[in-house]
Amino acid sequence: MKFEYPGILYSLLLLLIPIIIHLIRWKKFKQQIFTNVEFLQDLEIKSRKSRKLKELLVLLSRLLALAALIIAFAKPYKTSQAETNRITKSRNIIYLDNSLSMDALNGNTNLWQDLIQDLQQNLLDNTSYTLLTNSGIYRNVRKEHLDDVFQQIHLSGHITNHRQNLKKIQYLVENQYNILNNILYCSDMQNVFGETFNDSLFLKTNQYYFDVSRYPDLQNISLDTIWLKTKTTDSYEFNLKISANEYRLKSPISIRQNKEVLWRGFVDFKDSLQQNILVHIPAKPVLEAVVKIQDKGFQFDNRLFFTFHNDVKYKILVLNKTVPSYLKKIYTPDEFQLDSIPVNKLNINDLIDYDLLVLTQSKIENPYAGVLKKFISRYGNLLILPADNEADALQNLLNNFNIHTQVIRDTTTVFLNQIHFKHPLFKNVFTKHVKNFAYPFVKNHYRFSGSGEWLYKLSDQSPFAQVFKRNGQIFVINTPIQSQNTGFEQAASLIVPLFYQIGKARRTVQDLYYFTGKKNQWEIKVHLKPDETIKLTNGRETFVPYQVNQYKRIAVTTDDMPTQAGIYSIMYQNKKLGSIAFNYNRKENLMKYLEVPENKRVHKINNIKSFVTKQQAFFKSQSLWQWFLGLALLFLLIEMLLIRYWK
Repeated sequence: MKFEYPGILYSLLLLLIPIIIHLIRWKKFKQQIFTNVEFLQDLEIKSRKSRKLKELLVLLSRLLALAALIIAFAKPYKTSQAETNRITKSRNIIYLDNSLSMDALNGNTNLWQDLIQDLQQNLLDNTSYTLLTNSGIYRNVRKEHLDDVFQQIHLSGHITNHRQNLKKIQYLVENQYNILNNILYCSDMQNVFGETFNDSLFLKTNQYYFDVSRYPDLQNISLDTIWLKTKTTDSYEFNLKISANEYRLKSPISIRQNKEVLWRGFVDFKDSLQQNILVHIPAKPVLEAVVKIQDKGFQFDNRLFFTFHNDVKYKILVLNKTVPSYLKKIYTPDEFQLDSIPVNKLNINDLIDYDLLVLTQSKIENPYAGVLKKFISRYGNLLILPADNEADALQNLLNNFNIHTQVIRDTTTVFLNQIHFKHPLFKNVFTKHVKNFAYPFVKNHYRFSGSGEWLYKLSDQSPFAQVFKRNGQIFVINTPIQSQNTGFEQAASLIVPLFYQIGKARRTVQDLYYFTGKKNQWEIKVHLKPDETIKLTNGRETFVPYQVNQYKRIAVTTDDMPTQAGIYSIMYQNKKLGSIAFNYNRKENLMKYLEVPENKRVHKINNIKSFVTKQQAFFKSQSLWQWFLGLALLFLLIEMLLIRYWK
């Protein structure tokens, strides 16, 4: 406790005055002897003791009243937490979760609009704030300029990672002993990555305030994905996957291309929270469509954009007079154009349009090996399927591609028992890491090292399939593919995905859609000059993606852009080359929330006003003079009661 006017405390010396007066007035009784005092003796002693006690209590209450009154005039106060902890300055950092889940409806507005309005109404004037979002940082923004900053912040496709956010905040703050960092964390706390909090994320020099008022409890229907099942000359059959978080939710569904309605339907989640709906759409050369539903939950998952170009297929050329039957079963006409040509007819000008060349033998003359090398230098892919007893020929062929190794034929029977699940070629192919699959046997195979990455391995730890990266990619199957040499007929679930993914390794055919906020890659067949570029536009957002000119093809990569879902036109100068669809990632509609711990440094609040109130209270001292004035009045009242009623 401290005093605003400590000099007044010298007035406490005045307490000596009533003590002196009391001592002066305290007279001694004179003893008087007279007859028959037996009955008066006890009464006299009792009366004397009672009077002394009364006078002492009156004196004490008077002294306490006077002391409390003097202390009240000295204006005592309790020091603030800031002064106690020697804090002279505070810094304010606000994390704003602008992920897609913040578009959940809350009456006539959504969570994001409510948050911005709450901040505008309650943050302190003449104060600076540093704003951190999923898509940017705004440093030292004055309250009067916040409205301009809020207009620049939009909902983003970046998924919220709370642990990363707290680590970013640690780098933003300056840990000085006399500065307090107030961190206001505004989020719906969607826990997409299954995170947990620990004490190391919360610095001792910071105070963390989590606004937990925005945990949405919603009834939500989500358009999850769509894929092509079959197609004919007249129609396409798509499989549409839709999910809900509660039973008995309903919604109409429509598929539109511009203003044309291609299909209408209805979904009712009576018995299951997931439904697959078969959709039949009239065949068109190009589909640029959007699926729509209606609900009162998250809005970003109510539309699903997709494109489909009927005339675009993966082009594969088999370097043989005939195409092996197993390749025909894998590379079906709905997705692939499968051609064949003898090796001695190779011409580089005829190969440029193909995505993959399949070489079914290792014995090839040097001039034609040079053609293959040139094809790979122009970013083409090659699949080598060696025949039996071709160790020397395979070694010479690999040497032509600068893969220097010694090839050895091994006739030991082994099993295919390892899959490189994490290799990019198998992304989204295997739903789980299977360990107890039926192992196909291999009677003889080629063993060699090199700089390649293995895809499948045999039980002797030698690769069954591997890839060597040049400009293009060289895939090598280290085993002759004949029924008498392998047991692959009983292992189609292993072999088919491998060949299928190799056939699509060159991204010349676009997927039906891509996700915003993540890395996407595909190719466009167009011949551009070195200084020319393509751009993507949807009318509202236009950007130039990262692109590499690969000889009559452009390899395109998108990452942070685009930020908006929709169908984008691929433009070269004023000519439209094609279209591509982007959608928001559905991971943010899980409604699984991260639990926030609460301790001396971490606080849960229900609104922004609570944060401001706690922030002000930290620097505000507590006045105590009113309490001492009340005590003075109380002791005066006690004195009056003693004088009046103590007989």
